Amino acid sequence: MSLPAIEQLLKETMGLNSASIGSSAINRAVQQRMRERDIAQPEDYLLRLRGSPAELQQLIDLVIVPETWFFRDRHPFVALARYAKESWKRTGRPGPLRILSVPCSTGEEPYTIVMTLLDAGLTPNDFQVDAVDISEPNLHRARGGLYREHSFRGDDLAFRDRYFLRAEQGYLLQPEIRNHVRFHHANLLIAGFMSDSPLFDVVFCRNLLIYFDRATQAQALQVLERLLHPQGLLFLGHAEAGVLAGRDFASLEHPQSFAFVRGRKRDADSAPMPTAPPKRQRIPAPAPKQPLTPRPFASVAHAPAKTPAPAPDNRGDLDTATRLADEGHMVEAATLCEKHLQQCGPDAQAFYLLAIVRQAVGEPAEAEALLRKALYLDPSHYEALTHLAVLLEQRGDKVNAELVRQRAQRSHGRRQDEAAQRADKV
Repeated sequence: MSLPAIEQLLKETMGLNSASIGSSAINRAVQQRMRERDIAQPEDYLLRLRGSPAELQQLIDLVIVPETWFFRDRHPFVALARYAKESWKRTGRPGPLRILSVPCSTGEEPYTIVMTLLDAGLTPNDFQVDAVDISEPNLHRARGGLYREHSFRGDDLAFRDRYFLRAEQGYLLQPEIRNHVRFHHANLLIAGFMSDSPLFDVVFCRNLLIYFDRATQAQALQVLERLLHPQGLLFLGHAEAGVLAGRDFASLEHPQSFAFVRGRKRDADSAPMPTAPPKRQRIPAPAPKQPLTPRPFASVAHAPAKTPAPAPDNRGDLDTATRLADEGHMVEAATLCEKHLQQCGPDAQAFYLLAIVRQAVGEPAEAEALLRKALYLDPSHYEALTHLAVLLEQRGDKVNAELVRQRAQRSHGRRQDEAAQRADKV
């Protein structure tokens, strides 16, 4: 069968770990290209891929499924605005604030960066944004600046009124925003990637490393470190903070921003847990005092008469745990999650966050068990579904991984429908 060889070729070319999206997704893309090329045998298509860089690029474009939107997660952009207004100006570095977005997908992230900095009071001459993606179709859409409803999520869409014009097929970004981003077609893992570029003050590389294995993650981080100023700022995705263990980065200390400042050594007693298995410190399994079954919220809010005080609402513990995980303090984050479970009973978000911590320190079996607990309480928890699908794929359970991935897609579709309904009401 040629599929494993094709998966290996994709890994060598773009770093893609097939377990991160599922072999079935790659197989569907391969079958589509074979039909379009009128190739009957996978072996013949593999030969075509090896002999045609253009065909390999076509397959890469098909495998990549953009999943992004404007102001995704919000917190990183709040942190960027604060950094640009306060910290960066104090550095005294000459020239504009230089920012890199990689991968930039269909452009929502780099354009969000521009809008964020303009809203923060910077002038167009104060900063420069470069955006890179491996997919030319993605870049074509980004340069066009035309976006549909799925690129606008959340309740605060005031930026759309300020920076977009209503068009027949969606919303068209104003030229002054589009013209402030320089797009590049390139592969982060190719030797000499952006080697002629000056150093960047800020690099956004969010939700890319989760598609790589450990060796490829290390390779990508070496490239990012080469491009980043010695005191620069690196933004990662929420499940990627653990990859910086042992490197010269420290958290920006802005909750849920997943931003790290280069050149700040962590104190030894607060360093994140090593990711190498021989040195791994094991986090104790959670031992909630409450049974792990759903119960009415009222049973938490209203304690029995014999209890001197009502059970506390420790939702803030989860926010703090998220921040600690962001900073790489995995043991402390796990401790707060366990505290929340002990005091407030079963909670889907607590189980999910604890699973992310376990996954980050290399305990996939325990992470999977915790994700299943989260989904027992909230069957449509999109993030838990996507992480569970990856874990199932990694241990070889491709059938159930695909079923869970389909559940995640349905959950995501419902989210989009609900967001659209809220937008219509507004």
